[in-house]
Amino acid sequence: MKQEQACAVLIKQIHSELEKNANNMLRQDDLTMSQVNVLMILNQAEGKQLELKQLERQLHVAQPTAAGIVKRLEQKGFVEGLGSPEDKRIKLIRITPLGMECCKKAEANMLQAEQALTSALTEAEYLVLTGLLQKIRDSF
Repeated sequence: MKQEQACAVLIKQIHSELEKNANNMLRQDDLTMSQVNVLMILNQAEGKQLELKQLERQLHVAQPTAAGIVKRLEQKGFVEGLGSPEDKRIKLIRITPLGMECCKKAEANMLQAEQALTSALTEAEYLVLTGLLQKIRDSF
């Protein structure tokens, strides 16, 4: 196996394991990774809200996909859809207090996963790893 293939395979295996663990935790709250991603984006946005169009761009998905995710989050009470005061054609999506609570829980779970992922590394190894991963990410 070529060196770069081995690296890609390892990254894929780590990603799959992290995703499986995350989905198992999210299943308790009837959520998906995509839904939590929307909540995290909204929670960090100015005013805790974004236009649906902005959300589509940040998620890198088509309008029907973003609208479907938002609709399911609205049904569960995690977000609310509003008309823009300036332009009624623009739909604003705002996170609710329930959605913000979900973000706190998700952040705690991500921290726990990060600690489990890097627990076998020394601090120096951790710094090298994160530096290399950032370098790889930035090359795309």
